[in-house]
Amino acid sequence: MLDVFIPSYNHAGFVVDAIESVRRISVPRHIYVIDDASSDGSVAVIERHLAASGADDVIFLRKPENRGAIDSMLMFLERCQGDYVYTLASDDLAVAAGIDALVTRLAAQPALGFIIGGGVNLFADGATTPLYGRKHDALFASPPDRLAAAMFLSDPSPLLCQSSVFRRSALRAADALDPGIVADDYAIFGKLFRCFNRRGETFDFRPEIACVRYRHHGSNSYRRLLRQAVTHTQVIEKVAPAPIRTRAIGYKYAFLLLVALRRRQFDVVRELAAAVPPRSRGWAAAGLVVNTYQWLRYR
Repeated sequence: MLDVFIPSYNHAGFVVDAIESVRRISVPRHIYVIDDASSDGSVAVIERHLAASGADDVIFLRKPENRGAIDSMLMFLERCQGDYVYTLASDDLAVAAGIDALVTRLAAQPALGFIIGGGVNLFADGATTPLYGRKHDALFASPPDRLAAAMFLSDPSPLLCQSSVFRRSALRAADALDPGIVADDYAIFGKLFRCFNRRGETFDFRPEIACVRYRHHGSNSYRRLLRQAVTHTQVIEKVAPAPIRTRAIGYKYAFLLLVALRRRQFDVVRELAAAVPPRSRGWAAAGLVVNTYQWLRYR
């Protein structure tokens, strides 16, 4: 049995498409939609759609106050009964055939804790690009004793839960969800790779199996670079191996500085440069060189 989770928050224009995309999954499944006190009318949109479509296969829960995506996922996991878990952001689209394929592979390979599938970036004009590329292949080829550290030093962005299917027992074994952490995908994979770090044995990466169409629009959370720096720093301090934390924070700021420069957001460049923690400033300077090299190598 697969348990599917859609965390809903202020995506009234997208959430119905997200729900319908997971309803096309053909393996036995339960679907949970949890709204995190949206303020844009999402609740009414969801209720109308579920009533009109007779979607009795969807369990809809509403939170009285906004407590974040991790809190919603913990609510979901408390209710799960199946062996496998899939999560989809409420502004994205699942590729049902890909999800079915990953569940089948997990069932056939009991040692795998999770499989990261592939997908595409979906832009407003309908254009698409591959979600993952050579830098992800290089990361997942890291030796098992280095993979957890490599994730924080090489910046694998994007790395998405919505392209992956997890064994519920793997999330539990890795203690993958921390209610005090905001950046959910980054923290979840950081914890998982400490326990499941042998590609093809304890986890797998199958980018040829498309599982998600990842929408890009004006309100994507990744666009807020300073907030991303703060939330990812929190994850690094809590999850990354202790010997690399100062370096990883510097590299993270360097990566985001380069993103801001490519976007010509010079005000954000100044904000990020001023926010680099003093102990990581030297590593941020080094990280500009490392990240530039990686960008040139893997673009």
